[in-house]
Amino acid sequence: MTDWRVLLLSALSLLILLAGLIALALPDSYEGKVLYAFDDEHSIRRLDLIGLVLVGMGGIVAWGGGLLWWRRTR
Repeated sequence: MTDWRVLLLSALSLLILLAGLIALALPDSYEGKVLYAFDDEHSIRRLDLIGLVLVGMGGIVAWGGGLLWWRRTR
């Protein structure tokens, strides 16, 4: 039997990770204002920070789904 919570967490983590990766891949014209500039060619923008937070949240949700699945199979 499959646990619906594991499937839900897996699907949710996939969507959150995908949204974060899309946010990181957008060109500079969509990313908003510069938060920190390293030099003329490299900087951290608002959407980069949002993308990193989303990727981190997606990883945590995926880890939670894996932990739940591991406990279910034990």
